[in-house]
Amino acid sequence: MAKRFFVLLMVALFVFFCRQSVYAESQVVNVTGVAPYTMGNEAQARDLAIQDAMRQAVEQAVGTMVSAETMVQDYQVLRDNVFTKTQGYIQKYDVVNAGAKGNLYEVTISATVAVENLKDDLSALGLLHARVEKPRVLFMIAEQNIGAEYIFWWRWWGDVKAIGQQFDMAATETALKEEFINKGFNIVDISSVTGKIELSKGYRVVDLSDAGARELGRKLGAEVVIKGKAIAKEGPRTSGSSVGSYLADISASAIRVDNGQVLGASRGHGVSRNISEVTGGTEALEKAARELAGKMIDQITTKWTSEVQAGGLIQITVKGIEEYSDLAKFKDTVKAQIRGVNAVYQRSVEAGIAVLDVDYKGGAQQLADEIAKKKFADIPKLKITSATTNTIEVSFGGTMSPPKTIEAPSAPESESP
Repeated sequence: MAKRFFVLLMVALFVFFCRQSVYAESQVVNVTGVAPYTMGNEAQARDLAIQDAMRQAVEQAVGTMVSAETMVQDYQVLRDNVFTKTQGYIQKYDVVNAGAKGNLYEVTISATVAVENLKDDLSALGLLHARVEKPRVLFMIAEQNIGAEYIFWWRWWGDVKAIGQQFDMAATETALKEEFINKGFNIVDISSVTGKIELSKGYRVVDLSDAGARELGRKLGAEVVIKGKAIAKEGPRTSGSSVGSYLADISASAIRVDNGQVLGASRGHGVSRNISEVTGGTEALEKAARELAGKMIDQITTKWTSEVQAGGLIQITVKGIEEYSDLAKFKDTVKAQIRGVNAVYQRSVEAGIAVLDVDYKGGAQQLADEIAKKKFADIPKLKITSATTNTIEVSFGGTMSPPKTIEAPSAPESESP
């Protein structure tokens, strides 16, 4: 009896947690659908109005993941591949209100939309990244095949011919690029970079630091750098057989260039069998890279989707502060007068420079535009001096020396609307 109770309890807990997981990946929206109505066709009009409401619910959820421009430009693609499958994205719905109004029948529903399924399909269509302004991705993977030394393109930077040769030899980077391009990512092609970019010898190492990778990514115009190492080795061989087994492992992390935030980190493993150890090692490296790509693409898109739906942290560096009260007024204005701002966190203030993190439902450039539109009567010289994908720099126009009037709180200050 006790054993049976234990089994039933485990089943109940499993169902509960599965249900919680499903709803954690869902979004509830309230929408109203309409359909033509004439006397005698109430049932048909009601069904059509519900279908219209479900379509609007899916459109509203899609609107939180892609830009308005994408919704317009790629509407045909969305209609053919997403909006025609609305019932597949609606987990459940409840009718809140229904009735005829003139020659229309209106139905208001509360619909639970499976945003995880939407995210996967939008990613496959290459539309999800438009919401985050299609960041450019730079790959920096050091690769070691069987019997060879590590090859990595930044080791030969400055020698265009050598870069081209190493680029052709790197199986992992090629496979990664193919997978990311197929998912709609914008890739930095180092073989086509023009202009002279200085690179010190300190950067020509296999284990390049995150800071070094970000600096190189900045020089090449990337917003995201994916850096890591891949290595292939010989596996067990059957006695008397000419065919060998080969193993490959790759580990990498995705880093935002502007603020150093890690978007994802994962590993990939590949196995192959071949007569040639070089070919076998290359095949194993490719398989490992494709496994890694699938995991990392999912991590990155999940991170971006979360930021679009719930908001993410935008770092604002404020320079030229002469009075601490000006900084306080700036924070109050950003918090109270800009839509989409969930909170403002003061990280530091020293020598006339403050660092703030703004929890904002949107991108840094959008936030910069909103700040630029506001009137700061008490800070007449305030201006936006720069904006990247995730950072903003603001100047109050004051001196850079540490004024006596600025006193920072001893701990980071958290402010919520």
